[in-house]
Amino acid sequence: MSDAKSKSHQIDLIYVTILGLTVIMISWCGLQHELWSSEMIFELQDANEAHRIFTTTELKDRQAIIVDLFLFTQHINAMQNNNTKLGEFYKNAFSPELKQSFDEWVKTDPMNNYSAKTPFTMPAYQSKLESKKAIEFLQSFDEKSQNANNMRITASNYVFFTTIFSGVLFLVGLGRVHPSKKLERILLIMGIVLFSVTTGIVFATLPIITSHAI
Repeated sequence: MSDAKSKSHQIDLIYVTILGLTVIMISWCGLQHELWSSEMIFELQDANEAHRIFTTTELKDRQAIIVDLFLFTQHINAMQNNNTKLGEFYKNAFSPELKQSFDEWVKTDPMNNYSAKTPFTMPAYQSKLESKKAIEFLQSFDEKSQNANNMRITASNYVFFTTIFSGVLFLVGLGRVHPSKKLERILLIMGIVLFSVTTGIVFATLPIITSHAI
């Protein structure tokens, strides 16, 4: 085999190798995009569920507070009207938090101490105003929403790098059909450099997910 044919064969082998590797990377980036997009959908579903539970929990807590406010008001009205029996009836219906804060409030002598305000400002009742359960679900919603957004960015980045790998195919393909051997070599080298740099950036900067994570 002549040197010219041997060199041509080597060039052909390089073309086949770079084209094959580029096609593999395009397919792999496309797979990663689909996997991350699927994970994003699942994370958004979890975020929506956490927000739904947060909303429901907060609504129930607010309704319970309204009931406490009604019972407290009715108790005060009954006691002012000297209806002790009715007043005790409303007091016995207090929620545990209101009962505790009410007892603490009474100890401050609210009838003579105008800074005492109401039982709802007492520390014992603040825990009900700031529902830990609702806060936990709100924090879960924020966390999962942020995770979903990060997954969306990752999926978009894989699409971006897919377009760069497509540019590698364009450079190598253009060089292959160009009549100038010098320009052919230049375009091939550019394609190899672009492929190498892009592949390095992909594996160095982008997280990888497997199908088992779904």
